[in-house]
Amino acid sequence: MSLATYYTIGKVAFVGLFLLALVTAGFKGYAWVNMKLEHQAEQSRIELENARKFKVYDAAGAANLARANTEIVSLSTELARLQGIANGKDQALQAALAEIKKNNEKIFNLGETVASLESNIRKLRTESDHVYKAGTGDINEQYFIDIMYPVKDKDGKVEKEVPYAWAIFYPNKPAEQKWKYGIYALDYHIRTIQSEQTDGQINTYTEVWFENNARTQSKGYEVPVSITSSEFKQAKLTEKQFYLWSPHLNLNVDAGYGFGDGGTIVAGGLSFSAMGYGRTKNDLIWRFIDFGISTNGSTTYAKLTPFTYNIGENIPLVSNTFIGPFVGYGLGGDAQGDIVLGLGLSIPF
Repeated sequence: MSLATYYTIGKVAFVGLFLLALVTAGFKGYAWVNMKLEHQAEQSRIELENARKFKVYDAAGAANLARANTEIVSLSTELARLQGIANGKDQALQAALAEIKKNNEKIFNLGETVASLESNIRKLRTESDHVYKAGTGDINEQYFIDIMYPVKDKDGKVEKEVPYAWAIFYPNKPAEQKWKYGIYALDYHIRTIQSEQTDGQINTYTEVWFENNARTQSKGYEVPVSITSSEFKQAKLTEKQFYLWSPHLNLNVDAGYGFGDGGTIVAGGLSFSAMGYGRTKNDLIWRFIDFGISTNGSTTYAKLTPFTYNIGENIPLVSNTFIGPFVGYGLGGDAQGDIVLGLGLSIPF
């Protein structure tokens, strides 16, 4: 065999050994990093769980905005209980669940918020708000009184009073007809805000208030309703898993060396990755089998990156940025015909 043939065989053997070493080092490195990050992951888990506990925001003394206590559970039991309630007496809920099933929707959150008005609603005034035929002895002589709900500031002082109910007293009617009373048609409002935590679970914030738009003096005024409890049952996100098909197109920046005339090469390009490991197909920690082409204008090469690691797992400022070794083959320019080895950064589109 000629010297050139020996040289080619040597290059192929070197590349094979290099790839084997990279794969071995990659798995060992992953095991080491995973061990080192176990404590950090546990601390993060505890912090996230604490951030899911019930909390009332009462800076203004209203206590009508709260973060729900979110419990991560298997929803099968809760859904069965909900279906039981629907089948038992709640026809509206039964219809809603049937619609969800019909539309092939998946329930992932179940929640209940309890709010209550203060019990110290002001008693009837000693003087009526409105009177009719006062002191005449007429059978329709009447005294109208608003029952007011006190809105307090953060110091407990009454800021405003809003009509909540009403009563009419007829002094000249029989005992069973002396009183007429009722509650105004109040408009109740619930504002819900959901935010996603770093582990993908959802926190829910709820604000409750009512308005009495039936009276001019209170129209449009929001009366906060204190939240006493707020509970959500939420399905746990799927654990990390391997995805045989998780296609992504990536933008790359490479630093490598061409064994031949190429020398040191810095280039950029596009690549396509096929597989990965992570929480979802779009939230991967590792990606595997990445093919691409890079160029710097004077040198062009095709490359294979066997694996890349998402350094955003540990450096939040560069989330979803992957790093990994590659082996390439020069297609043109200074590195034509060269074997190119290096390290690349990639960001998926």
